[in-house]
Formats: sequence, C-alpha cells, structure tokens
Amino acid sequence: MPERRAAGREWWGVADAWIRNAIAEAVGAFLLVCAILLAVEAGVTPRGLIYGFVVAGLVASLGHVSGGHFNPAITLAVLLARKIDVLAAAAYMIAQFVGATLGALVVMLTTDKAVVEAGTPVIAEDLINVGQGIALEAIFTFAVVLVFFGVVVDERAPVSAYPFAIGLTIAVGVYATDTWTGGSLNPVRGFGPAVISGEWDGLAAWLIGPLIGGVLAWALYTYVIAPTGNGRGGGGPRRRDRYPEPVPPPGPSLLP
Repeated sequence: MPERRAAGREWWGVADAWIRNAIAEAVGAFLLVCAILLAVEAGVTPRGLIYGFVVAGLVASLGHVSGGHFNPAITLAVLLARKIDVLAAAAYMIAQFVGATLGALVVMLTTDKAVVEAGTPVIAEDLINVGQGIALEAIFTFAVVLVFFGVVVDERAPVSAYPFAIGLTIAVGVYATDTWTGGSLNPVRGFGPAVISGEWDGLAAWLIGPLIGGVLAWALYTYVIAPTGNGRGGGGPRRRDRYPEPVPPPGPSLLP
C-alpha cells in the first residue's frame, strides 16, 4: 500500500510538471502570436524587433519553467537531443499550437479578421518559389535553433545572456525573410493565424522549413560542433566523464 501511494505521488508529480510546462508553452505561443499580429502594419523593422523582444522576454521569464521553446522546431530538436521525452514533447507541441491559435483568435475578436489575414505568413510567389521559401525558412530557423543549443542545451554555456541571444537571432531572421516568406521561423507563427484567417498558401514554408532547420541545427551541433567522446568532432554526443565539468551557470537549468 505505501508503495502504491508513493507511485501515485510520483505519477502526480510528473503530471503536474507536464501541465505547468505545457501551460507555460501555450502562454508563450499565445503572447508571441498576439504581439506579432498586432505589429503587422507597423513595418518590417518593428515586426522584427517585436518578434525578437517578445521571445527574449518570454524565454527570460518562462525558460526556467518549460525551457522556453514556444516553437515546435526547437522542441523537435530538443527531443532528438534526448533532453525531453516523446510524451512531453507531444504535450509541448500541442500546447504551442493551441496557444498560437487562441492568440490569433483574440486578435481577431479585439481588432478585425483583416488584421489576422494580413499577419498570416505567405510565400511571395512573384519573387520566389515554394522550394526557395522552404529553404529560407529552414536556414534562419536553423540559426535560431543552433543558438538555442549553444546557449541553453550545452551545459558549458553561461545562461546570463541567453534570452537576448535567441531574441536577436530571431530579429535578424525576420529582417532577412520577411519580404520573401513573412518571416515565420516557427510553425505556430503561421498555424495560429492560418486557422483563423483560412490562408494556407504559406503552409509549406512556415511548417516544413522550420522543422528541417531545427533538425539540421541539432545534427550539426550534436555531431560536429559539440565535443565528442573521442575528443574530435563528428563522433556523436559528448561523454561528460571525459571532459572537465563546466563552471556552474548563474541559475537553474533551462531544460525541463
């Protein structure tokens, strides 16, 4: 009987953590989409800065709770790195997509559907084709996820500047891709507005591109950039018992 009670408490503890983490991810995606949609008419510079700043603020405030993903491409990469399990990753992604959809819905209810339509990312087909749009989204999401791995996943990195490192990389990515693909860099950034506006023409770019970029960033960081068990790049994830322990960062781990 005591063993059953202990098992029940352990299960509830895990479930409670999943719920809190999922809520944090949903809130982050909700606020991210709200902020970006309301800034659509302001121009590319405000859009890029707002996207980067809101992510920086959310990562700084919620990163110690859920890891501060707010992006299925990051969650997928972290899953591949075995820093989160399959069920938790699924909960994160569902929460992210739901939060983003609610964010777009709230913007429509408080302003107008036209605002959401204008903020739904699409490929500029008069400038590039679908494959090029996917490639652009993949390249700059790759940069975002690579920075995330460098400042969050890698235990050697100090965490003091990680929100701005991620936020500024996103701002650069938006500047670079806004004219061509709408500067999504995140599947939920396109999904939430598309559900409300019904505009799905940019689906390939904002869904496939970021996921490809995330997987490539994970592979490069894990097997090439990060130290490996044999002391050379390319041999697989590093063996911590063969390397000196890093200086402890000034705070708790950002990973769930």
